Amino acid sequence: MRMMRPRLGQGRALCMVLAWLASGCEPKKQEPPAPEPEAVVCVPARSNERLPVRLAATRETSQETFDNLLVRVEAQCGSCHQAPAATGGFQYTSSHAGLKEVGARMAWQASQGAMPPLASAEQLKQAVALGRALSSWIEQGTPEGGFTVTEDPSLGETTEVTPAVAEAMTDLGNCIPSEKGLGSDPDKDAYFASLTELPRYLSETDTDIMTLDAEKLARHGTFAFAPTYQLFSDHAKKLRLVHVPAGQAIEYDRASGRFVIPPNTRFYKTFFKAVKDAQGNVGYRRIETRLIVTRARWQDAVFGTYIWNEAGTVAELHDLRYRDGARFSDRVLVYRTDEATGATRNYAIPGRHRCIDCHTGSEGQNFVLGFTPLQVNRRARGEGGLDANVDILEDELSQVDRLIRYGVLKGIGSSAELPRLETSAGERKPRNKEELELQAYMVGNCAQCHNPKGFAVVSNPAISSLDFSAGGILFQFDTRLKESNGLKYYVNTQVSDFELDLKSRSPASTLYQRVAQDTTAEYIHMPANVPGTDCRLTLLVARWIGSLDWPADGSTPEQKEAARRERIRKAEAVVGATCQNPPDVRWISEDFTDKVPYEPRNTAWKTNIGSGPFEYLTRYPITSQHAELAHQRFPTNFWRPKPGCSFEPRSRPATVERWMVDDLGDPIQPWGELYESTPGATVFQGICSNCHGRAGDGQSGAAKTLVALNGARVANLVSGLFGRSSTGEGHYKMFEPELGEHGAARYLAWMASGGTPVKFSEAFMQAWVKYGEVDIDFSSEPKDWERWGANMLGAARGACDLIRVGKFGTGSAEPNGGNILAIGGTTMWTRICTLDNPLTDAIREGTDTAATAEWLQRAQFNAGVMAYFYLRDELSQGRIYPLRSECDRR
Repeated sequence: MRMMRPRLGQGRALCMVLAWLASGCEPKKQEPPAPEPEAVVCVPARSNERLPVRLAATRETSQETFDNLLVRVEAQCGSCHQAPAATGGFQYTSSHAGLKEVGARMAWQASQGAMPPLASAEQLKQAVALGRALSSWIEQGTPEGGFTVTEDPSLGETTEVTPAVAEAMTDLGNCIPSEKGLGSDPDKDAYFASLTELPRYLSETDTDIMTLDAEKLARHGTFAFAPTYQLFSDHAKKLRLVHVPAGQAIEYDRASGRFVIPPNTRFYKTFFKAVKDAQGNVGYRRIETRLIVTRARWQDAVFGTYIWNEAGTVAELHDLRYRDGARFSDRVLVYRTDEATGATRNYAIPGRHRCIDCHTGSEGQNFVLGFTPLQVNRRARGEGGLDANVDILEDELSQVDRLIRYGVLKGIGSSAELPRLETSAGERKPRNKEELELQAYMVGNCAQCHNPKGFAVVSNPAISSLDFSAGGILFQFDTRLKESNGLKYYVNTQVSDFELDLKSRSPASTLYQRVAQDTTAEYIHMPANVPGTDCRLTLLVARWIGSLDWPADGSTPEQKEAARRERIRKAEAVVGATCQNPPDVRWISEDFTDKVPYEPRNTAWKTNIGSGPFEYLTRYPITSQHAELAHQRFPTNFWRPKPGCSFEPRSRPATVERWMVDDLGDPIQPWGELYESTPGATVFQGICSNCHGRAGDGQSGAAKTLVALNGARVANLVSGLFGRSSTGEGHYKMFEPELGEHGAARYLAWMASGGTPVKFSEAFMQAWVKYGEVDIDFSSEPKDWERWGANMLGAARGACDLIRVGKFGTGSAEPNGGNILAIGGTTMWTRICTLDNPLTDAIREGTDTAATAEWLQRAQFNAGVMAYFYLRDELSQGRIYPLRSECDRR
């Protein structure tokens, strides 16, 4: 009998019978189905900030030809870069092959807003359009005929916002979820915890983030919030979301009065711009969404910007690169503001370095701005410095209590336990309503830079007194305060005609000039890194200055009040007449990085160093004595004690200088508080860092001013000249075959003595090269900067000139000096100036003119060499020498 193979169905049945027998002949009990998640109840949001989302849109395309593209390139770029022209070392040939070779670079620079330099708003718009056309041409294979110009080539997965969500949108979302049915998203938490870079598309981040639907987002633990004091960004509206990892919360630390934000918390901020459709209805188009993923150390935070397409269905990570290939740089977009007229407006997206500039000063040192106890504690209309004409609705006022119920916040019972702006300075209360209103604005727009940890202070410690955070300097502001160079009052209450002064090209009050006028050689417009002009800030500052007590106000309370009210009236009239919202945005691109592989900024160094006026640069030897002196410690002052700093006892030094002791011979401060500095650190921090930044990375207010004035790029010395190649060799070694050992020191001294092609005005040098807290003394007079050639090492020449005549740190009138606090640096500066450079009586008295000039020249060279060794051996290794106000950084 032949055996038959059972059919599949028979075998399956047999297995089922056997399994049933093995289980004791009892049918298996069915598991009850998992309960459906409780529905989230979401009621319409009650917020005064409505932003109905614009939905109706199509991708805009246009047709272009290669021949016309070439004409556009020649019109915008040809005068500077078409062969034989090669401005800035860049050149192209007007042909298909020539444009194919350099088109990507042109598109990149145009999209950054970097070309043409110092472009007007209209030129910027044309450059962005050219960049898009070039990119489209390249994406379509560089055809020699026609091609399609697309506005947004993104091909990511699309997600649409429903009409109901779009219509109901506010700055708190489209609706307010109840605490029922709220969920979490542990899978996404694990995903974000492992990230070192953000994913390409916003749709790959938190679940349902693209829908903007508050109900869906709440199911996964993502919630909307809005700060009390908002950031101005060319009148954009914003939707902010926070997602705290499952099982965790943002805790209020009562001791510090700050929030402790757990690592892996996500903060989203979507920017919307108003667009009028053909029927005249205003909707808000999504432009960008910024995302921060917090880490245990703020330096490790993962952050970036997603750019939305025209239809609002895809948001792709902004990945335009800096000159050195790092991501992500400045970028300019152009969006349509009126579909009926075709009107457009520029939109600036800040690069990574600007994000770092602002966010490093976050209150909790967590890289997060806008989510602080003060900011989330919403206030009623007219309270806490808010505009009395803007209503605040129920869901705005209940924000903190709602976040507590959601489990986002813990450590507090209600909003009543959180700080308030008017009491943030303790017993020091605001003088009046105008002072409180200005402080309110500064919390959201100025405090992130102007605080002890902020970019403005870290890059220029000389302005450390200008702490504009809550509880900082503004309440009861001291009108006797002057700029760090002592030339001008921050607030001048002694002008004879307040109205005329406000209209002046150079107002007497520095704070007003900085917010009311565009960047000049002396002042950078504030707030920095912000597109557009906020006339409200100009008005707030003018009203505040007018509200202060002025010496000429009279003696009676009635006279004082009448004078104050009249100045406020004049402030409102002047600002109303002179400050207007600009028709378009002008944005100056910043990129302080260097090309990879590294190239010296001035490629003519081989033919210049050692010849003509710079022949001395190869004549003076650089010896081991220079290196030793650069790192030698000299007592130059006393530490400035502050809370948290302790000093070990120290015996009386072997050499006691007069500045160290009082008339009885006792130390001015305990010997343990004696501050020491090195020549390398002093020269760099007293001169070079004014432009190149204390970290040597090209980040400073002066650098931003230069690029805004003439397009000049201040060098990033740490990653450029003192960076390393892909093989690990220092860039500075490239100068040694031509100039010998320490050739980079000669190059550095050349660039700082006139080798740079950038021209500095005397006004710029006077305004930006300041003593700060460094023990250096030199003239601040424009006539002296003119005599020195308005070059950086001119300050060292000025310091050594004072050493030559024995007047360093004395407040000398001739030669001019002004820093009497630097008297303790005399010994150190004497060593710098006289190294291999003897000071004879004839030089000291100036009777031998040629010898005196030669002595000053070599003294200046010595100072440059000191900076070289500090950069090479310390700053490029990440070691920033502490100033005397930084005892906590010892």
